[in-house]
Amino acid sequence: MKFLYNLNSKKFFVFNFALSLLLLIPLHFILESRYAIFNTFGLLFLIFSFIAIFDFTLTYYIFLSLIFLPLIYVLRVHSSVIFAIFLLISTLINFKGDLFTVVKNPLTKPLLIYFIITIPSFINTPAPLLSLRDYSNLISLIIVFYVTIIGFSTDIEMRNAFYIFICALFLHSIFVDYLGLMSSHRAFGLLGVYYIDFAGLGGVISFIAVIYTKGIKRILMCVILVVITLGLILTQTRNAWFAFGFAIITLLFFLIIKGKLFYIKRSSVITLLLISISFVFIMVLFTGNVGASIEKRFDLKSQTVDADENADISQNSFASRALIWHTAAMAYIEHPIIGIGAYSFKHISIMYYKIPKKLFQEFVQGRTPHVTYLQVLTETGIIGLLGFIIFIISIVRFIIKSLKCPHTENDVVRSLMIIWSLIYILFSMFMTESWLYGQYTMWFGVLLGFLINNHKLLNLNPVKN
Repeated sequence: MKFLYNLNSKKFFVFNFALSLLLLIPLHFILESRYAIFNTFGLLFLIFSFIAIFDFTLTYYIFLSLIFLPLIYVLRVHSSVIFAIFLLISTLINFKGDLFTVVKNPLTKPLLIYFIITIPSFINTPAPLLSLRDYSNLISLIIVFYVTIIGFSTDIEMRNAFYIFICALFLHSIFVDYLGLMSSHRAFGLLGVYYIDFAGLGGVISFIAVIYTKGIKRILMCVILVVITLGLILTQTRNAWFAFGFAIITLLFFLIIKGKLFYIKRSSVITLLLISISFVFIMVLFTGNVGASIEKRFDLKSQTVDADENADISQNSFASRALIWHTAAMAYIEHPIIGIGAYSFKHISIMYYKIPKKLFQEFVQGRTPHVTYLQVLTETGIIGLLGFIIFIISIVRFIIKSLKCPHTENDVVRSLMIIWSLIYILFSMFMTESWLYGQYTMWFGVLLGFLINNHKLLNLNPVKN
């Protein structure tokens, strides 16, 4: 393992990522196969994972690679969620410091309180095994949060993670662009629906990189930004468009106000704002000419809730979601204090629907409430929602605290990438529940760990105002 350890330096992080991809891409076919020989390869990968845990950085890069690999599920739980166990084992083997200093941070108390108060909700679920299976997402988020604080605490380590994120989204976006431009259908690529908000985040991160890079690097980042943004538009998903727009606009207005402290001129930000508006307008016109279905997604009048037939509702995302929200509301009324069971709604919604059975079966059964805050309220009751809101408020307060910290120019890009990624996520939670599941949850945990470590670095590198 000494050879691998030497390659885990700053210079060779790309090697780690490439090695991880080389080993993990065949895993999809292994897990999908019924042949004994492929099951043997699956066993060999499991053995390799146990060997890799003796080198934490390699284990962590394998974990990051899994986040961006498609369709690798075990018992319908994404493999990155399961791999958090290997992260935990690797950390316990390699960490030599004081665990108490890691646990002691401003997000620990609200996070653990929320976790604890969700447990009583399982009393009300008739499908405890299925709910506990999905509950592993929350457990893994907590593991990833603390493991990230311990193992990825330096500037170069956090930057490397963002480089991997941008590269992975760029490669996925090329495929999505091709699919979207070659047909009029919504394109999601290999990641499926999990591409959508990853693309939104990739757009935000690459946009920040465009602002703070120069020369050939800026040109490269502009190309990446265009490719990712085009992919985001071709998904035809308004929720991600709104979250992306909200993140970009708030970032630019923040830089207009605080530009001097963040090493950028106010006039440059205003110019960038005008260019961004023009760019988005041109992209919308271009994609609208390519596919009429994309143009239709911008027409909010088409989303009126007056559909009487199932065929009409299937073309109306607001109407179909209203059916889910109605069922979620009925479930909440039944158990308003502790909820129907964490991660239970999609498994037991049949117990609470009041809409026609045919509509329920087509538009509600097996689906989540599509809004993070509504799902938390329905599944864990008013107590769980209060705990979750306290946790979110703690994140927002820590974001504000980090923005007020004096920092060097070298800290600016890293800080903005972390903070505005989280701003994007917290806003998008009003429109999607995906941040409670799979790869999204794992990346959320990574960002929360980075938020803590970033604040530590800001305090280590203070500058005078």
